[in-house]
Amino acid sequence: MDYSRLCRGGGDGHLEALTGDNIDLIAAHLDVTYTVRLAACSRELYDMISKDEGKMHHWDEPCLLMPPPAYWFDEHWDVARASRLHDTVYDLVPLDHPRRSVALPFMHDRKWLGANGDWIAAADHHGWCLVNVYTERHIPLPSLPDSKIRHSGRYADYKLIALFDKRIFYLEGGGDWRMLEALTPAPDYPNYCDAIELGGHVFAVDETDGSTYFWDTANENPMSMFVIPPPVVDDQQYAWFLAPTADGKRLMIILTVNNIGIANAEVPPDIPYAANGLQLRQYPPVATYVFEQDPLSTARAGDFLWRQVNSLGDHSLFLGLNYPIIANLKKRESKAPDGTLVPFMRKNCVYTAYRKILHNQYPKILRCNLQPDEGETVGVISLPKDGWDSVRQAAMWFKPALNIARSVLPLKKH
Repeated sequence: MDYSRLCRGGGDGHLEALTGDNIDLIAAHLDVTYTVRLAACSRELYDMISKDEGKMHHWDEPCLLMPPPAYWFDEHWDVARASRLHDTVYDLVPLDHPRRSVALPFMHDRKWLGANGDWIAAADHHGWCLVNVYTERHIPLPSLPDSKIRHSGRYADYKLIALFDKRIFYLEGGGDWRMLEALTPAPDYPNYCDAIELGGHVFAVDETDGSTYFWDTANENPMSMFVIPPPVVDDQQYAWFLAPTADGKRLMIILTVNNIGIANAEVPPDIPYAANGLQLRQYPPVATYVFEQDPLSTARAGDFLWRQVNSLGDHSLFLGLNYPIIANLKKRESKAPDGTLVPFMRKNCVYTAYRKILHNQYPKILRCNLQPDEGETVGVISLPKDGWDSVRQAAMWFKPALNIARSVLPLKKH
C-alpha cells in the first residue's frame, strides 16, 4: 500500500475524502512502523489513529519483539527464506493484545544486539550499526581496532556500551572506543553480564558474584574505577541485571534465581493465550530482589550501601537483551482478579527475558511480582523449542511509541 499518496493531498490521495472508518481499515492492515509514518502525514491522521489506540497497539507499553512463527517451527529453513520476508518482517507482541507485524528492512541478513528507545543496534558479517526503527536513519559504528568515526549533528549524540564477557568498551558519538578496565588480577577478571550508563558513569555487574564496577566516563584514565559489593552474598546462583530508577537518579540492581523449574523435572503444561498466541505456564515462586542506591554521592567515601526496594509502585521493569525499560503502568492492576495468569501485563513486576544475542537453549520469559500473594505462582512465557538446527534470534522488549510521529517524523499541517 502506498501510504505516501495519502500524505500529498489533492486528487485521489486527498485526505478529506477518507472517513474515520477508512483510516481505521488502512491502519489495521499496516505494520507498526508504517502506522506511525501514516500518523505523521497530517494532524488529522494522527488524531484519528491515536484515538483508536485502544484497538490498535496499546502504544507506550512494552511488547516482545521476536522472529515470526516461521522462524521457530512449521516451515523448513529454506522455505522460510524463499520469499525473504522473514529476513525483515518481525512480530511485535503486546502481552495482552493481538500481535502485530513490524517491518525492519534494515535487518536483512543482520542480527540485533540490543535496543534502546527507537534505536536498534544490529550487526552482520561486515560490521555493526545503529538504526532508527521508524525513520531507518543509519549510524555506522567503528570496529574496535579502528576505534574512530566522525558524524555531525544529532548523529554524534549517542553513547554505546559493548560487553565482551571479560571486557567492556564505551563509545560516545564522534569519539574513540575506550576499554574500561577492572583492577583485578588474572584469572579473576569479572564476567560482565549487564551494563548501563547513569549520570556520566558506566556501571557493569559481574555475573559471578554480583559485584558492580563503575567508571567516570569524563575521566581519561580507563583504570579509574570503583567496586560496589553485591547486596546479597550466599550460595544461590542469581541472574543479575542493572537499571536506573524511574526518575533516572539512582542505580538499581535486580537479581532472580538463575534456574527455574520443578522438582523431578516436571514441566507444567502450556496454556495457550488467545489474546496473542503466546504459550503461558505457571511455575513455583522464584526469589526476585530489587535494591537501589546513589553510588555517585557516596563514591568518595566508599560507603556503598544497598537499600532493598519492596515495591515499584505503578511501574514495572522489563529486562533482557534490550536496554532496561521501566514502564509506568498506572492503569494496570498488580494482580489478576481471580489469581490466574492473565492479564499478563501488570504493575509492580519484574519481567526478565533471555539476554544473549541468540537463543541457544530452551528460552523462558518470566514475570515476578515484587509483592506476591501467598501461593502466587510465577508467570512464564515459553517460546517454542522446536526450530532450526542452528541458534535463533533472541526475543527482546520494545516499546512502540506513536508520539514519535510528532518528534522524529515531520508532522505536516493540513
